[in-house]
Amino acid sequence: MSGIAGWIDFERDVARERHAVLAMTASLAGRGPHGEGMWACPRAVLGQRGTGAVHETDGGKPLVVAEQGRPVAVISYDGSVSNVARLRRQLTDSGERFSFGSEAEVVLRTYLRWGTAGVRRLDGMFAFAIWDLRVSRLVLARDRLGVKPLSYLPLEAGVLFGSQARAVLAHPLAEARVDADGLRAVLTAIKVPGRGVFRGLREVPPGHLVQVGVSGIHTEAYWRLRPQPHTESLPETLETVRRLLGGAVASAMAGEPAPGILLSGGLDSSAVAALAAGRTPGGEPLRTFSVGIGVNADSVPDSPYVAQVVHHLGASHLEAPLDPEVLADPVVRTAVLTAKDLPTPYGDKNITPYLFYRSVGEQVKVALSGEGADPVFGGFDWAGDREVLAAEMFPWLTRARRFGAAHGLGAGLLDPALLDWLALDAYCADQYHDAIAEVEHLPASTGLERRMRELGHLHLTRWLDPLLLHSERLGTAAGLEIRFPFCDHRLVEYLYNTPWAMKTYGGREKGLLRAVAGELLPPAILARSSAPFPATYDDGYTAHLRDALAGVLADPHAPVAALLDTKAARAFVEDPRLTDRGGWPDRADVEMALQLNTWLDRYGIRLTL
Repeated sequence: MSGIAGWIDFERDVARERHAVLAMTASLAGRGPHGEGMWACPRAVLGQRGTGAVHETDGGKPLVVAEQGRPVAVISYDGSVSNVARLRRQLTDSGERFSFGSEAEVVLRTYLRWGTAGVRRLDGMFAFAIWDLRVSRLVLARDRLGVKPLSYLPLEAGVLFGSQARAVLAHPLAEARVDADGLRAVLTAIKVPGRGVFRGLREVPPGHLVQVGVSGIHTEAYWRLRPQPHTESLPETLETVRRLLGGAVASAMAGEPAPGILLSGGLDSSAVAALAAGRTPGGEPLRTFSVGIGVNADSVPDSPYVAQVVHHLGASHLEAPLDPEVLADPVVRTAVLTAKDLPTPYGDKNITPYLFYRSVGEQVKVALSGEGADPVFGGFDWAGDREVLAAEMFPWLTRARRFGAAHGLGAGLLDPALLDWLALDAYCADQYHDAIAEVEHLPASTGLERRMRELGHLHLTRWLDPLLLHSERLGTAAGLEIRFPFCDHRLVEYLYNTPWAMKTYGGREKGLLRAVAGELLPPAILARSSAPFPATYDDGYTAHLRDALAGVLADPHAPVAALLDTKAARAFVEDPRLTDRGGWPDRADVEMALQLNTWLDRYGIRLTL
């Protein structure tokens, strides 16, 4: 768990201006609070912050490999490669000699031995920057599913890069500008691989390499979803899923003696816990953690299900108590916003997991999560909804519109004239058709099977990335490295090509997962439907939101003022019933308005609409 940043320029001596990269790495203190280092030469400065938590024998600084006393390559690294021990043996057998023994050195020597093709040998979650002094080239890479973030900003004669947008924006040559498309992306929550929200800022797409040389920038995909015929029978498929999922959990536990499990009592996290239970060292009890806060009144409480799983597995469990009053703490709210770099309408549904991860991080440094199971196993609660299946739109937006969010969740307090000018419907339609155009089909694919491949692709390329961004960044900001076994690329590849009829084995969503977990979990867990992450219903929290919104309306210099529908915002301030009609979505419009205001202010954003 680290933060990386750097500056490459082929025309100026950046080593003399390395202080600019110090500002970039300083902005990533949340990703690496216990160590900072830098390496510089005339054309490149690489910085890194570390935690000392996992695989960090190099003290959280860029690592340099030398030959005959001269440096040949430098790496700034963030991640956890699960097959690092096997790679080290292969490299040693190939003649490589290790100086430090760290995971970062294994990754760097993998590159030196096999070039950019070496990234295909890496399993797990990672993002790294390698400056190759032999050819004056920067190589940026991101893991296949995009668990670890990495952004970059092209310059006239080089590039800035960083784990998160705020690191790049901390450099004097970067400007925090958001244009109409950036604002559209924020309001619709449509995450296009490779695109950032800030103007000019790009992301290394999941499964891609970006090479930067004197001749320019070249982007290359080293992994992507491809259709393959599924030739196994149902019993063979069940056995393969059982093997792949067990291997994914084992890989996620690699390198850490006693990781915790984030346990909700739902099928996904409980399956991960059950598969992890037999893999703890020395027969120690599995350590599980759940959040202790009020639950959604419209869903089944987590606690009884968590208790069943804990008893069934003999786990050592801790329920992390959260004080609802802390949810309104401006320090906590700002920490959550800067962890994600973007405003969202989710409010306490972002703050609560951050506080939960912070509590878990005081007990363990690594935890496994069940997130990712829905897009991977096809756990779509709308799968039988003909309207959603037929709509030429992202399924989650179709559902949101049905529940009254005509312009997307959280846009209800924005100026209607602005929303009309942004033409969000047309933007969403364009993004949907672009995404669908990426899907490759088998020649014989027709009907429901063809449609479910399209929707599965949408969820894996447009829904999973923001989901992982949410948990990885909040966890990292809270001092906890979260790993996601369901995002193992071998499991993802296999299930992407598994027929929909098999995925719904037994007549239910995630039927394959229920069948595999049937031998491991109590029946009540197998039958449980998905439940949302707990939200608060504390009156004091909603009162805080109204007070904060009143403060924004009273401030003539509030950055968000020009974007608001003042009349609608005043109605929320004056009528408490509008934020308390039975669910957290009632607060989404206020949450988004407040976060937009803080985001525009703290990031010094210049809107160019």
